[in-house]
Amino acid sequence: MICGSKRAKNVEKRYRRNSVHPHPMAKQKVNTNFMENFLREKMHCGNCREIFDLNSNELKIHCNICNQFFHCGISGKCIGENCKIVKQDGEIHHARYCDNCVSIKYERERCLCKDCSK
Repeated sequence: MICGSKRAKNVEKRYRRNSVHPHPMAKQKVNTNFMENFLREKMHCGNCREIFDLNSNELKIHCNICNQFFHCGISGKCIGENCKIVKQDGEIHHARYCDNCVSIKYERERCLCKDCSK
């Protein structure tokens, strides 16, 4: 005879909460005012730590491993099979990486990332 098993299930159900709260920005419509505020946001380069506006178009890549934006210190696109995405129109997109996340660097801005080099 198992004692207290019914009570344990009731306690578990009572404290289980699966509630999703929407992000505060989700209610805001994308209009010219929103885009002007968005483009005024500032981000820093992962290599030199210089601060840029998003409107300046100076940040060139987003590194897939360290998740930072870069305008300098860029190794280029990875030529490994794991970093290749074929789009619906047949165009091939290669992931791009910074100097710190690359194991082998080739000429013409091509490289092999740490994940593909294993």
